[in-house]
Amino acid sequence: MEKIKDIIKCQEYSSYSKRTKDFLLEKYVFNYKNSDFDKNLLDNIIKQGKELSEKVNQGAASNSVSLRSRNTVKNNAIAGLLAEFVWKDFLSNNNIKVEETEFKSASNQIDLRINANNKTIEVRSSFPRNGIKFAICHSKYQFDIIGPYSNSYKPNEIQKNYYTRVLFPFQNSLLLEKLKSENFEVYLTGGATWEMMCNDKVAINKSFIPEDELNIERISTKTNYRVIPFSNALDTYEIMRVILKDIK
Repeated sequence: MEKIKDIIKCQEYSSYSKRTKDFLLEKYVFNYKNSDFDKNLLDNIIKQGKELSEKVNQGAASNSVSLRSRNTVKNNAIAGLLAEFVWKDFLSNNNIKVEETEFKSASNQIDLRINANNKTIEVRSSFPRNGIKFAICHSKYQFDIIGPYSNSYKPNEIQKNYYTRVLFPFQNSLLLEKLKSENFEVYLTGGATWEMMCNDKVAINKSFIPEDELNIERISTKTNYRVIPFSNALDTYEIMRVILKDIK
C-alpha cells in the first residue's frame, strides 16, 4: 500500500474550470497481486462489503431485481468500506484518531467518529469514469461533496460535522477487476464542514442518484441533496487541517 500526495491544477486542465485554486489530494495505491498485506486487506473488505449489501437489502433482491442492480449495490458497499478505510488511515497518519460508527441502516451513510471530540465524518464515494481531473475541474460536470438530504436540511441542527469524498476513476462494474490488479488507485478528494453546507455562497441543492447508494430500491430514484461543488470544496489537506485544528 503506497500513499502519494498529489496535486491537480484545474486551470491547466481547463481555463474554463470554476476551480481557481490547486487541489491537493492523497492517492492510495494497492497491489493485490504482489503484496500479501494488500491482498488480505482487500479480500477482507470485499467479504465485509458483500455481507453488508446482503444485510441492507434482505428481502429486496427478488427475481424482479436485476443482477446488474445487485452487483451495483454490492460494489457500492465494497467501495464505501474501502473509502472509510483510507480516510481512517490518512487521518490517523496525521494524528487524528477515529473509529467506525455502527452501521444501522441504508439511510445512514458510512461514518467515522473522532475519538478526541466525538464529532462525525461522513465518507462518500463515487466512480467518475472520465477521471479525477474531470471530476474535480470540469466547469459543468464537476462532482460534489455530498451533504444531507435537502428536505431534512436545517442549518441549526448539525447532522454531520464533516463530509469527505473518495473517488474511483472507472465505472462501478469494474471495481473487483481493478481492485485485484497490480496498481489499484484510490483518491481521497477533499471535503467540507457543516458550516460550509449552511453557506448558500458555496453550497447548493441538487437532485441526483448518489453513486454510493446501498438501498437496492433507491438506486434508480433521484433525491434532493445539499452539496458543495468541487470548485468550492476544501481539498484533502485543507479538510484534514480543519479537523486537526478542531481537536486542539
